[in-house]
Amino acid sequence: MSSVTPEMISYYMQLLNDLERVRGGSTDALFWMVVRGREQPLTVADVARRLGADLDTTSLRTVLKPAEHAVLEQSDHGVILLAADVYIDGPDIWARLTENAQAWGFWYLINAANRLFHAADGQLVTEMDTLRPEPPQCWGRTPRALDSYLGALRALADQKRTDDQAGVTPSAPYPEWETALATVEAMTGVRLDVDRFTRGQQWVRPLGGRLDAISNE
Repeated sequence: MSSVTPEMISYYMQLLNDLERVRGGSTDALFWMVVRGREQPLTVADVARRLGADLDTTSLRTVLKPAEHAVLEQSDHGVILLAADVYIDGPDIWARLTENAQAWGFWYLINAANRLFHAADGQLVTEMDTLRPEPPQCWGRTPRALDSYLGALRALADQKRTDDQAGVTPSAPYPEWETALATVEAMTGVRLDVDRFTRGQQWVRPLGGRLDAISNE
């Protein structure tokens, strides 16, 4: 667990550029979550069951293969879920997914809808729109639980407001999603890389793009 640094943000700017070179449009909408057991490690099968899914162990998929699915990876930091164009929307999932466990993550869609979140012990602890990361815009059981990690996101929001008030047009897009991804790394100790997106892994199929609704077909 650490603070977000400029190097981390630059790293994710490069990562998203690299993923676009692998497959154009692959970074339009992404989902990333790390789930970690409290007393003992969770397995990929454990997390899949908590999502209400039956893992298909006979085939592997990559995040970048055009399809509606989420891949799951076992790691020393917990179970890592990655997906494209997938989101979480509903309180029931936290009760199932984080029983005696914790989860941290971030997702964004092509329409700029997004959430940075932390859940633990069956409840949503903190959730926010990363484009509006100020304390009044955070919600959950403990809205300010992630304050120590949000310095970079809040500094970016301040810079955007200052530029807007001054009529300044930035020479490059603001690193909004990159800063949020760096924040998840700071919270979890996990760093994404291209291999995690291109390597075949076990997968589940969200229903209608919602991770809290799983299809077993």
